[in-house]
Amino acid sequence: MSLELENVGLTIGGQTILKNISFKLEPGELLVVLGNSGAGKSKLLEVVAGLVTEPVGRVEYGGRSLEGLGPQERSVGLVFQDYALFPHLTAAENILFGLKCRRAPRAEQVKWLKAVTAELKIDHLLERYPTELSGGQQQRVALARCMVLRPEILLLDEPLSALDAATRERLALLIKRIQDKFGVTMLYVTHDHTEARLMADRILVLEGGEMVQLGTPEMIFDRPRNRFVAHFTATRNILPGRITERRESAGRVQVEFAGIRVEAASFPDRDELVWVCMRPEFFHLGMSRETGGEENLIPGCRVRRLLPQTGAVMQVEFEAGPEQERLLACTFGPIAADLGPGDRVDLKIAATHVHCLPRRAEDIYCR
Repeated sequence: MSLELENVGLTIGGQTILKNISFKLEPGELLVVLGNSGAGKSKLLEVVAGLVTEPVGRVEYGGRSLEGLGPQERSVGLVFQDYALFPHLTAAENILFGLKCRRAPRAEQVKWLKAVTAELKIDHLLERYPTELSGGQQQRVALARCMVLRPEILLLDEPLSALDAATRERLALLIKRIQDKFGVTMLYVTHDHTEARLMADRILVLEGGEMVQLGTPEMIFDRPRNRFVAHFTATRNILPGRITERRESAGRVQVEFAGIRVEAASFPDRDELVWVCMRPEFFHLGMSRETGGEENLIPGCRVRRLLPQTGAVMQVEFEAGPEQERLLACTFGPIAADLGPGDRVDLKIAATHVHCLPRRAEDIYCR
């Protein structure tokens, strides 16, 4: 079922929580909502679920307005961050709670309990109580409780945030597979970039209750619209620079930062002062490939320090520019395992991975 929001806003106690939120999800699409704390992510879900009163704007799905409909009248499922399982009920009883409230026939309850729990691989846990389940197992039970109701729209509010990294990634892939199989339209709130990239068909970035950017994961992470999105999505290398030459017929400009000149394939139409954005994972070592016309060479860098991934991620320093502009974060992978502080390296990065954003005089420089 499609979901459409048009100019949705929400004010609570005189404070604007959401402002002019407009987007449309096609049936079966998964939209991940990213944003810092207080950006309005959870309130956006509550507006769609009908849990907050008097939002402005229009919310509809399948061409039908949700105005005036309470939560129980909407075909919407909501999975909370804290799971909200009933501690005195078994996993099976928790999962079937909604169907029993609807007075669904016993045969229907059994059918969907078997189908959903087998898909989520929790059919062997049905007689256990929540206290006897791990965090990941509790999350699967909470998801199953929603899925047996067969909602047309499923809302998930940071459902994996309390889990360890390995379990988060495993469940994120499982949720995406379930969503694809059942064709549920989904809004998924998270802070985790890995979850967003694994799961999203599109990503919506919120800042201060307003839409900042909406697009595919590639657009959001590789072509951020502004400094906030670049910083929030962990671009890490955001350096002040200046466009020195335009070759727009070739789709390239030459940009200078900290005394180094590189080519960029993504740049503003008119601005000369720019932020030069380069994600760490797009760098590779100079000796790892032959130099090509699409690649920029940054020679003579020195490894300054290794970051926690045992040589896979490091900071390198180059001998130019002001002190605060001398460092780049780079991800090289296992090929760099033998490198250590003080070693010299040549860096390469493709022009297609150098993204320039307009830089204003009032911008505050920070790494």
